[in-house]
Amino acid sequence: MEIEIQSIPIAIRSQYHTRLRAAKADLQKYKKLLADSRSQFVRADLLSSKANPNGAYASSDDPYASSGDRARLLAGTTVLEQGTKRLQQSQQLALETEMQGAEILTNLVSQREQIENSRDTVCTAVVSLISVLEMFCISYDARISLLTVPRAR
Repeated sequence: MEIEIQSIPIAIRSQYHTRLRAAKADLQKYKKLLADSRSQFVRADLLSSKANPNGAYASSDDPYASSGDRARLLAGTTVLEQGTKRLQQSQQLALETEMQGAEILTNLVSQREQIENSRDTVCTAVVSLISVLEMFCISYDARISLLTVPRAR
């Protein structure tokens, strides 16, 4: 909506900006109300204790308590156990990934050293080759100068 407002003529743009700000404020207010209502409902549901037929409130330790409370507790325990298992699996996967990353970095360091050693060897060979070629050229030039005799005029 903000992008569309930018394409509206300037004369009426401020009117739509005001309406957009009001709509955003309302949206935030309703989101907060929804979140508050949800938390109140969940809290009330968790804290509510249903009375048994005798009028006494049953505790979760009471074997004769309503089966709904027990079922909710068991379901909560199951969800908690599943979450714990997923966390452990994620942690194991993270450790394995970290170990593989460390191994890759070690391999890269080794390869870098090999490349640097190869580069140094090639540089040394090139320097040696240049010095041999220079000596060859000097000795070749010397032989040519000895063979050529200046002509008399």
